[in-house]
Amino acid sequence: MSFKRTCIKVIAWLNFGLALAGIAKFIPVGYLMVLSQWRPIDQAAYEWSLDLISDSHLIVLVWVFAVLIIKALSGHTIVRPWRHFPTQ
Repeated sequence: MSFKRTCIKVIAWLNFGLALAGIAKFIPVGYLMVLSQWRPIDQAAYEWSLDLISDSHLIVLVWVFAVLIIKALSGHTIVRPWRHFPTQ
């Protein structure tokens, strides 16, 4: 495997990890929404969960930038890296 292909593969997997981390940031908000059905939620926890997701637009921006870099280097849009690289 060439160095360029290895770099593209590493960037694609890191970008996928970034996407998972961006999605995981919304778990506390969902938890608090479910919890609020049974009892009032703590205001500090609510503010913390909103602060946690306040920079999600920056994660999306970095993710899109990385996808564009991968597309420029490989000629393919690689969002799910396990489906793109065949084993050799």
